[in-house]
Amino acid sequence: MRVINSIVTKLWLTIILIVTTVLIILSVILSMYFRNYVLNSTETLLDEEITRLEEIVLAEHDMEDMDSVLLREDNLILYTEGQMISHQSATDEAIYQRILDGQGTGPTFILEDVYNHDYMVKVSNLSSYFDTDVALIKYRDLADINQSMRAVTIIIIGSAFVLFLITTSFAFFLINRITRPLINLRSAAFSTAKGNYNTLEVKSRDEIGELTLAFNKMNNDIKHNISEITHERNLREQIFTYMNEGVLYYNSEAELIYSNQKGRELHDLIVQHQSERTRFIENIREIARNRESAIERMEMEERHLQFSYTPVEEGDVVYGVILLVKDITEEVGTEKMRSEFIANVSHELKTPMVMLSGYSEALLDDIVTDPAEVKEMIGIIKDESDRMNTMVNELITIARMDSRSDFFHIEQNDFGQLLDKLSSRFRHEMIDNGIQFSISAKDEEMVFDFDYDKLSQVFTNLLDNAIRYTSEGDHITISVDRTERYFIIDVADTGTGIRTEHQKRIFERFYKVDESRTRGQHGTGLGLYIVKSIIHRHNGSIELDSTFGKGTTFRITLPKKHIEE
Repeated sequence: MRVINSIVTKLWLTIILIVTTVLIILSVILSMYFRNYVLNSTETLLDEEITRLEEIVLAEHDMEDMDSVLLREDNLILYTEGQMISHQSATDEAIYQRILDGQGTGPTFILEDVYNHDYMVKVSNLSSYFDTDVALIKYRDLADINQSMRAVTIIIIGSAFVLFLITTSFAFFLINRITRPLINLRSAAFSTAKGNYNTLEVKSRDEIGELTLAFNKMNNDIKHNISEITHERNLREQIFTYMNEGVLYYNSEAELIYSNQKGRELHDLIVQHQSERTRFIENIREIARNRESAIERMEMEERHLQFSYTPVEEGDVVYGVILLVKDITEEVGTEKMRSEFIANVSHELKTPMVMLSGYSEALLDDIVTDPAEVKEMIGIIKDESDRMNTMVNELITIARMDSRSDFFHIEQNDFGQLLDKLSSRFRHEMIDNGIQFSISAKDEEMVFDFDYDKLSQVFTNLLDNAIRYTSEGDHITISVDRTERYFIIDVADTGTGIRTEHQKRIFERFYKVDESRTRGQHGTGLGLYIVKSIIHRHNGSIELDSTFGKGTTFRITLPKKHIEE
């Protein structure tokens, strides 16, 4: 801020101007008063002297006898019968000549610059007392008076200057003392505008002190209100940020005013598609015009979006449209999966049911009477019943896992014991099928946290699949490795392998690869989904590495210490 705009400077200059004006006027008045006083005193003296001389002249009445008497008086000129009677000095002649020239008017006047001197002249006309013109002219040099006036003027000016300095200093001190709280208030106001809320010290109980108190209260109120607004804004932002739905606000011209993070992502997705963007903008403008809420769905880049439009209005004014965007891709996928699940279950159950019904009718109707054929049919009925029972049990297991209502007893167990049990269980089946089976573990101690029964189910399923997709002479290997925090278990086979197009969907429910390449009983398509679910419940992971025609490896990674999520 410029110095000239400071309130201190303005008040200081105002007081200086007032004091200076008063001192100048006072000095002029005093000077004039002193000058008039001195001139009046001088005139009084001249009056007294001229009166005395008049008495002398009127007492004698003989002008010839008066010459010698009057000539003894200084600064006196006697005028009679057109002649000047005086000491005949140059000053007398100059004054007499100026009077004759008409420069002086009235009985008393001042003649200036007579040989560099000023003179006060008093003229007394006595012509009425004599038969001729007679006048007395008495004058006094004003040099001493002028010198005294100059000295007095210097004293007055000096005194005024000293008073000016004293007054200016006092005024500056007083103004600075008065305005310092105002300057502090100004600085505090700028600080408040920048977001720094400082409390000022109240040093007086006058109007400025009350103003400071009011400012402090206002400052605290602003700080409190800003804090509440910031808290509410942050809370709102946090709520909007962690919402699964995108929240966007558009004005009536379909210009984006606000959006949360999810909304911004979906907005950027929409504007990348010109046709969808045009329809989207037109929908917003139409909602703003019609003032009616609406819901619609769009599909973009394999994503399904649901838009809920709500106009923002107050009275007859429509300010814009609030848009709630929900990504319903998962819901649509779940609905599709549910439909496929029902279709798959119906299909999987229909085949054994048809076979059970057909063979049962054949037996009841005595169509088959040969004991061997009857026994074969009863065996088929038994196998299909077991298959249906297995499928139902797997469906029950999946339902419990999806609802997380199944019980996992995860505790410290010896994985080596589980491997020994698996080896004993599958040894004869491997030998019968001509498959070489081996277990490789780098560390004899394999104790970590897992559910014994659930992992037994996992590896039983993986070994069943491996046997189903291998041929005589192939190898099946279980290898165990460990890191600082994890156990890594690989179940590998040298069987037919899995085509690349099947690998991404291998863990989906009811998904089956080419069944013509499998041996024995066909699976239900639920086993690997159950395997993946069990591994995830152990906070682990399962990965697939398969090359068609060369073999398949399932890699399972399990933490040594289980932490419940």
